[in-house]
Amino acid sequence: MKTSSSPPGPAVDVQVSGEFAGQVDSGDLRASAEAALTHAGRVGRELTLVVTGDAVVREMNARYRGVDAVTDVLAFPANEAGAGFVESPEAFHYLGDVIIAYPRAAAQAEEAGHAVSEELRLLAVHGTLHLLGYDHATPSEEAAMWELQDRILAGLPQGPKGKPSPERSVSPGAAGEHYESPWRSDLLTSFRNAFAGLARFVRTQRNARIHFVIALLAIALAATLGITLSEWAILALTIGFVFVAEMFNSVAELAVDAVTLEFHPLAKGAKDIGAGAVVLAAVVSVIVGLLLFVPRLWSLWQSIG
Repeated sequence: MKTSSSPPGPAVDVQVSGEFAGQVDSGDLRASAEAALTHAGRVGRELTLVVTGDAVVREMNARYRGVDAVTDVLAFPANEAGAGFVESPEAFHYLGDVIIAYPRAAAQAEEAGHAVSEELRLLAVHGTLHLLGYDHATPSEEAAMWELQDRILAGLPQGPKGKPSPERSVSPGAAGEHYESPWRSDLLTSFRNAFAGLARFVRTQRNARIHFVIALLAIALAATLGITLSEWAILALTIGFVFVAEMFNSVAELAVDAVTLEFHPLAKGAKDIGAGAVVLAAVVSVIVGLLLFVPRLWSLWQSIG
């Protein structure tokens, strides 16, 4: 019988849901995961990489992690058998499964300003490293995982390079990280990003739209009553104060959700304080509105009577 003296190479089975088949380069994802296996010195190991929809990933996230929310990638190691359970040699070589949500990956790629293929490549490497036992629960673990991930991505043709940022949930029971591409620092790009943030705030935050309608009503009433220039300045500062408070509250919620979607007292505290800031700003705005408008409305009412 013919034998080979060299160990078998890594084997990655890439499965793509039909709806995304034309948008995913299976060969590139396979090469990315294999590069992670080879770089970590784990040749001969096997894994399955699945690209599917948000609904499927959300269901798996809820079932296995208890988090009823869509995430970008999940990793399910195959070597988590109970104590005393004897695995077959085939099971020893099989690392597990990496599940990627294509729509979430596409959205994150658009936000980060790079191609969807680069985001998928990053997720494939990141998920594979989790199957290999890497994690980022502590600063030292995170530093080791990021350093290895950077080297793997840098070795891929035109691969993304850099650290993920905290928006990636990659394994059942552990929150992962989200890739941050380098931002250009020129002034025009900074303003473009700022206006994109404003547009996202108005588009995604219901309270922002409510504040906007109330602000328009206040401005219309102020114009009708003919308030003074100094009163206009006070009104403008008050409106801006409310919007800034709401925006910081949204930032706090996004930042907390990026780190963990599971309940944590500190996460709840951060969100509660952000919400409290909005309530305080709203109360102050009501007081300012009463001071500005009530005397004029009362005078108008007396003149009519």
